Amino acid sequence: MTLDPSQYTNIVELLSDRAARQPERTALTFLGDGENVTRTFTYGSLHQHVRAVGARLAERAAPGDRALLLFPNGPDYVVSFLACLYSGLIAVPAYPPPSNALQHWSRLVSIAKDAAPRLVLTESALLPAITAAQGMVPELAGVQGLATDEVDLSLADAFQPARPRPEAVALLQYTSGSTAAPKGVMVSHANIMAGERAIEAAFSMQADDVVVSWLPLFHDMGLIGTLLQPLYFGIPGVLLAPQHFMERPERWLQAIARHRGTVSGAPDFAYRLCALRVDPRVLEGLDLSTWRLAFCGAEPIRHETLSAFSDKFAAAGFDPGALYPCYGLAESTLIVTGGRRGEGARATRFDQRALGEGRAVASEAGRPGAAPDQALINCGRPQPEHDVVVASVDTGERLDDGQVGEIRVAGPSVAQGYWSNPDATAQTFVASRGRTWLRTGDLGFSRDGDLFVTGRHKDLIIVRGHNLYPQDIERSVEDGFDVVRKGRTIAFAWDEGGEESIAVAAEVNPRVQKLIEPEAVCRSISERVAAAHGEPARLVLLLNPGAVPITSSGKLMRVACRKAWQKKKLDTFAVFELPAPRVKG
Repeated sequence: MTLDPSQYTNIVELLSDRAARQPERTALTFLGDGENVTRTFTYGSLHQHVRAVGARLAERAAPGDRALLLFPNGPDYVVSFLACLYSGLIAVPAYPPPSNALQHWSRLVSIAKDAAPRLVLTESALLPAITAAQGMVPELAGVQGLATDEVDLSLADAFQPARPRPEAVALLQYTSGSTAAPKGVMVSHANIMAGERAIEAAFSMQADDVVVSWLPLFHDMGLIGTLLQPLYFGIPGVLLAPQHFMERPERWLQAIARHRGTVSGAPDFAYRLCALRVDPRVLEGLDLSTWRLAFCGAEPIRHETLSAFSDKFAAAGFDPGALYPCYGLAESTLIVTGGRRGEGARATRFDQRALGEGRAVASEAGRPGAAPDQALINCGRPQPEHDVVVASVDTGERLDDGQVGEIRVAGPSVAQGYWSNPDATAQTFVASRGRTWLRTGDLGFSRDGDLFVTGRHKDLIIVRGHNLYPQDIERSVEDGFDVVRKGRTIAFAWDEGGEESIAVAAEVNPRVQKLIEPEAVCRSISERVAAAHGEPARLVLLLNPGAVPITSSGKLMRVACRKAWQKKKLDTFAVFELPAPRVKG
């Protein structure tokens, strides 16, 4: 029997009905080693496992209590997350730190201090390490640890899932912290269902679709987009872990080919990794012709990245029309805008100087004396039930087409605010024209109804009244220097004697460090920035690998980088300041 998911107010009742009416239908398949099937859930078996864990949670905590999830990507993460929803607890998706070193626990400390969890859910293999860490982390002291992979399945028989109210908080999705300390986005059950309806509409989901994903389950794109969407729509989902993709990016593509995936996607950096690192020999026998929707939703989406990916994997049957740039964020329970399935990535070139002045003007490339231009990806239109406007950062007034301002979103998927943070909630979720609007903090403009994203307001570098987008500067540096690691360059504002100027921090591979003259490289970077953007980089930092701060989802943390430099905590091997350089070592 076909179920209409739009008729449900929460995912608990929908999955319960799927288990009752479609118990043998495959729900999720896990590639435990990144390549081979190690676990499969039907809707019936998934429902049983979730109810068993839900019974244990109900014994340990009350509805509304928070449960911190610390698992690697895999079946236990999925079961435990859903068990929180089934038992009325508020799930707090996170991930286990790589070690018990205190610096690796800093993000979790912030989350634990904010969320005040009653439980820490994990797997038995990790429980001793988490127990030991609790002795070092006061914020976790006294929190009960529970290994959910050891739960007796017979507990499922007597457990009745909760019937959550639509407005009840289902999870706290902690923001990446790319520009500030992590904040817990209060996502309600109604927000989840509205977000899934929006994804279904945006992607034009079809009954024969198969979703394949390596995206982290603690991140909104992986959790809302590639775990809950197949469960919501009733199609198979195939999951592998992020580390398996990072070790060998071709595993993602091979999983799509092997399982005849039709819907899959990732941030920009993943497509770039595949274009750069996948050995051409892998293309032999690789069939990507079933991949009908390849979404890309990270910031920024680079035209060069998607073109390089399409060109390389055309030989494996990849259709460029499958590319699907979109825009979204955690506070809107993921997707906000997107194009039409099958139309591919659409880019338009704009005058870079005019963009800096807040105007979107089509490029006049080729005309003598024309200003530098930039290709911006079209991120499509708002989804049903939702509205998007571009407003003045200062006044909130709606701007006309072609004027750059802050992107604001209204609709049923917009979250309730930030957990225990009324000030941040009031600043971000604002009332206007009888509705609540989410101030995204992202800059962009509308053109003929389509949205173009230009950057983040907080990341802007303003030099003598001229707005410079850090991602533009980063692209110029990466395109001009092979010694710089791709995706590991950060541009940020540097206060030089009371005047804002440009700083660039870039990682350099150790194998290359011995072959270059650091001062010459730094000067060349500064000069290239000046040539491309009209202002030199007055501070250039060459960093060792791993020194550039990034979020768990791979986003560059520009504010954190600036603060680390100010505190002299960046792992630099060369520092250059205009007018005189100085090289360490």
